[in-house]
Amino acid sequence: MEGVARAIFSCAVFANNTEKAKIGAVKIAFDVFIAMNWKPRKSLFIELDSLVAFSWCVRKVLRPWSLHSVFAEIEISMRKVGNVVFSLADRNGNGMAFSLVMAGVNRMQMFKAWW
Repeated sequence: MEGVARAIFSCAVFANNTEKAKIGAVKIAFDVFIAMNWKPRKSLFIELDSLVAFSWCVRKVLRPWSLHSVFAEIEISMRKVGNVVFSLADRNGNGMAFSLVMAGVNRMQMFKAWW
């Protein structure tokens, strides 16, 4: 709501391309948010720095069939959360995400934190 992160997570992701990894991160973001049991006053904002992954999230017709089951789970999570807004972030402007990537390069277990 105030442009402040409410949760962070990091882990190794096994995907054959970056867009699939980013969609996996969206799924994990919903899992973390639902586990927090925190309700936003207006909307949950999820920023993506990939135009392809962002397009998949906002336009169902663009989603690849290979990710059908992941998007089905994301849709269920979206109904649980309520109002969700996807936005396209500046790829170079997310220092927190870059720091988490660098810290999680060799981490096999999921790191989650929320406040």
